[in-house]
Amino acid sequence: VSHPEFRVSGADLETDLELAPWEAALGTTLPVNTLEDPVTIRIPAGANPGQRLRVRGRGLPRGTSSDRGDLYISLNVAFPKEPTSGERALWEKLAETSAFKPRAT
Repeated sequence: VSHPEFRVSGADLETDLELAPWEAALGTTLPVNTLEDPVTIRIPAGANPGQRLRVRGRGLPRGTSSDRGDLYISLNVAFPKEPTSGERALWEKLAETSAFKPRAT
């Protein structure tokens, strides 16, 4: 049986979270669904696509004990498919002013 939001790995659950580029760059706090109530997680500034965050004890029960697995959240960064002219201007300004060089060795 599959779940529309979570993948199961033993007693752990895994899910994906889409971030806007500025949320990944600047950090943010967001609600994330669990099997019960949502929890609020902190996304650190400089978060990278594929980075995983763990929420302890929010997975599935481990056997008959009260111990539970963890929830792992994989971060993805989403970009607008068709940026508005204002968004494009801001991206161009960032490209002009940023010292960040992702391919520098």
